[in-house]
Amino acid sequence: MPEKTRFIGQLGILFLVVAVLLALMDRQMLIGPETLSQWPFALLSLLLLAGLFVVVALLVNHRLGALVRRADDLERQLARVREECEHNRSELEERVDRRTFEISVANASLNREIAERIQAETEMRQLKRRLELILESAGEGIFGLDLDGQVTFVNRAAAEMLGWEPDDLVGLSHHALIHHTRADGSPYPMDECPIHQAYRDGKVHFGADEVFWHKNGQGFPVDYISTPIHENRQLRGAVVVFRDLTALTRLRTGEESS
Repeated sequence: MPEKTRFIGQLGILFLVVAVLLALMDRQMLIGPETLSQWPFALLSLLLLAGLFVVVALLVNHRLGALVRRADDLERQLARVREECEHNRSELEERVDRRTFEISVANASLNREIAERIQAETEMRQLKRRLELILESAGEGIFGLDLDGQVTFVNRAAAEMLGWEPDDLVGLSHHALIHHTRADGSPYPMDECPIHQAYRDGKVHFGADEVFWHKNGQGFPVDYISTPIHENRQLRGAVVVFRDLTALTRLRTGEESS
């Protein structure tokens, strides 16, 4: 039985009991010949109680109906909220899964890039080491220059010929150190230096019967080739390969004396 119907039934029983009690309380209805004259009062009381019961029942029924409708509305709203929450939860889970996948892909790409970079750096170090071994094993002196004429690298043979430690030459001007003066003692302008011209005009230049100067101030005859260095079609400097002609000059001098 619905709660509303049960409540109305209980209210009706209550009013009926009250009506009976009111009728019994009227002593005029129970004794004497005047009892019949009191029945209109009892009937009026019953009608009033019945009317009161009807009014109260209508009010209670209306109130209960409003409460039920309100409860239904709240239940529907709750259902919508639950549905929205479920939808939002599903959407959030989908976004989290998608974002997690994107992060996994990004991490995989980053790890691959790191691995490739490490491999490239390893290969670069190996290549640099091979080049260093080649430079060290070369009998000729080899050194590199940047666009300012400063030494960028030098092999062991060149450093020994010039009387310097390889690391001491790096970053210094080659012309001011080893090519500043001609064989006759006159100054050698940098603009006339074939080595300097190689990293200016981007062409190969040769030098013969010239002098490089040792750290101790003594000059020795050399010949050399200055080759420009290009990177991505941009001039980056020059590399110079030279050899000491002291022994050859002495041999020629001895032959001429004999």
